[in-house]
Amino acid sequence: MKLPFTIKTALVAVAGVLALSATAQESPNDGVYKDRIDWGMLMDMSGPASEAQSTYVKGFQDFMRMTNEAGGVNGRKINVLAEDNRFSAATDKIVYEKFVAQTPVLGFSGMGSSGGQTALAPTIRAGKVPVLGTYTPTKALLEPASPLTYHGMCSYKAMAQSGVGYFVDTLKLKAPKVVTVAIESAGGKEFHDYVAESVAKAGGTTTAVTMKINAVDVTPQVLEIMNLKPDFITIYGVNNTAILTMKGLAQYGMKIPGFAITYLAQPQIYAAMGPQAGANFYVSTCVSPGGSDNTPGNRELTAYAEKMGRGALKEDINYAAGWITGQLVLSRIAALGKDVTRARLVESMANGFTVDTKGLTAPIVYTKDDHGGPKVHKLISFDYATGKVKHHGEFRDYEKYVK
Repeated sequence: MKLPFTIKTALVAVAGVLALSATAQESPNDGVYKDRIDWGMLMDMSGPASEAQSTYVKGFQDFMRMTNEAGGVNGRKINVLAEDNRFSAATDKIVYEKFVAQTPVLGFSGMGSSGGQTALAPTIRAGKVPVLGTYTPTKALLEPASPLTYHGMCSYKAMAQSGVGYFVDTLKLKAPKVVTVAIESAGGKEFHDYVAESVAKAGGTTTAVTMKINAVDVTPQVLEIMNLKPDFITIYGVNNTAILTMKGLAQYGMKIPGFAITYLAQPQIYAAMGPQAGANFYVSTCVSPGGSDNTPGNRELTAYAEKMGRGALKEDINYAAGWITGQLVLSRIAALGKDVTRARLVESMANGFTVDTKGLTAPIVYTKDDHGGPKVHKLISFDYATGKVKHHGEFRDYEKYVK
């Protein structure tokens, strides 16, 4: 029996639609192709913050490499387009425009410069490219919550709350005197404000001491800290900010304890400080470094890092942070199935979601109005006698401080 031409045409069209729906659809303007998805990474890989940020990039790339080796996600591999901003806000703008249209990506992660984030915030908020997993939290991108921006690293507010709470309780302080040591930056100002808020609630006072990001001599700042006689200090900055401050205090015989932002939990920092200065150095973190516990996520990270010849790097908190950002990105792409576009990705996240990092962090919960990322932190330090990271309690022990 011969079918009428119109029916035959309709059947062909239906078959075509069914075939298309069964295969991965392309959207090149969104960085989505039949066999791959282009995802951007914007970080400092050769500038003043490169020690920490390039390690984060390696953690992200290794997680995606592991994913691709296992077959990718819904039939596609993740192609990471990593761009070096050299810690320059001007370069951030150039790379953002590149990610939007020149070499389009589905979304991107990183943005390790608070200045770059603040400058680009209006453009990002008005655009269509999601930023999933920022490295540095800024109010400009996160308050109020935007459907295009999600923080993926520990938050300054929770870092401050957890660190201050731990020292106030451990040292049994009634009216704590605290000094925040920070590089001159928007992020440094925000961190100081969060510390000051937590200290004030404990009945204490906070004084800010600042320095340049590329400082090589911080003697004036060390002397100022000594003159202020704080119960403890907090540190915001890059590797040298922590190393020079803690070593400077130790050289004057001062044993003032201090906690730093998460990014400064690095083996090379512990080594450079040495046991005299490093004995008083703590880090407030929402993520456990590789090899420091036995959770499924930590075992997975550790095994792959060693496979890739990054045995030492796995202990750097920034490697683990890049890894969990990979988990965050993969979970959201996987939820889309084969029909992947920027618009669908943004829509799928709008009402909130939770990321399971297999124990590398407490579950990361995003709500419609809160895109601040990991909330629960704990303090860690380095035990020079054993050569291992020491955990001062569990994540659940610090929940009382995070409000």
